[in-house]
This record gives sequence, C-alpha cells and structure tokens, in this order.
Amino acid sequence: MRETIRQALKYVLTGGLTTVINYVIFFGLMGWEMNYLAANTLAWVGAVIFAFVANRNLVFQSTGNLIREIYAFVSLRLLTVLIENMLLFMMVDFAAMATMPAKILVSVITVILNYYICKHHVFSEGGMVHE
Repeated sequence: MRETIRQALKYVLTGGLTTVINYVIFFGLMGWEMNYLAANTLAWVGAVIFAFVANRNLVFQSTGNLIREIYAFVSLRLLTVLIENMLLFMMVDFAAMATMPAKILVSVITVILNYYICKHHVFSEGGMVHE
C-alpha cells in the first residue's frame, strides 16, 4: 500500500512536469498562430519523450525490455492523443470554448487515462510488454 502511494506521488510529480512541457510547447506554438490541433500534437511528442523516460526510470523503475516498452508506451499514448484532439475539437469548435480552458479540462482526463495505461499495460509485470 505504501509503495502504491509513493508511486502515485511520483507519477503526479513527473506528470506535472510532463504537463508543463506539454503546455510550454503548446502555448508557444499557439503564439506562432499554429492551428491548435497541430500545436497539441507537436506538444504531445515533446511530452511523450519526457514522460517515457520519467515514468520508466523514476515512477515505475522498470527493467523490462526497453524497445518493447517504448513501443507499448508510444502506441498507447497515441490513443490518448487521438482522444485529446477529439475532445479539444469538440470543445473548441462545437462548444465554442476558449482554447486554454479546453486544454486544461482535457489534460485532466488525459492524465488519469495515461496513469491507468502506464500502470496496467506498459510498466507492469502483467502488462502487455511483459507477457
């Protein structure tokens, strides 16, 4: 139980840094008047690179097969960026929500989904890369 709490706290901290990286790239690109979905996708790339290294080494302390974990991590994160872009599109284009509040709301959903995916499908003994 104690290790689970410690792991969750590490995930929150590294997830916070991942979110900062994502936001810096996203809003930096938006400042160049890039389309918000393109900016979100490029911000995702930067955040995923950082998140993989942080999650593998600091949060889950995995010693599994590196190539398999990269493949699983990126593949499953592709699912979340598709969900994120779809939700952003619905909020910004259909609900007429401003981009910043939409991005923040979607980020909350993404963080929860990403933790579940990492914990149960990428960096776990019974996860898809350790079968």
